Amino acid sequence: MYKLKLMFEWGGGTIWCANDAARKKYDVGPVEERLSLSKEILDDLQLLTELHDGALNWNYPPDPSPWTKQQFESFEEKAIKMLEKVKVELGHEYDVQYDTLG
Repeated sequence: MYKLKLMFEWGGGTIWCANDAARKKYDVGPVEERLSLSKEILDDLQLLTELHDGALNWNYPPDPSPWTKQQFESFEEKAIKMLEKVKVELGHEYDVQYDTLG
């Protein structure tokens, strides 16, 4: 079984290998472009990445996030829905987990 993580990184990258089998097949770094995901899913992942990047104060990253609690909760809901879509699209050979923000 290939284990993957849905995990948003600042500036890009959304799906990462989480076990040796996945790393052997897909290598390291973000792998969403190497998976058999539809253009719709890839586009939605890109939109979530852009949304996620709004949670960081890019002028001074150590400062608290400009997001409200409601914005974090909204993002988490969207990410969990995306996780379910990715799981369905990849199928039973993949175990995909979500690393929540903070």
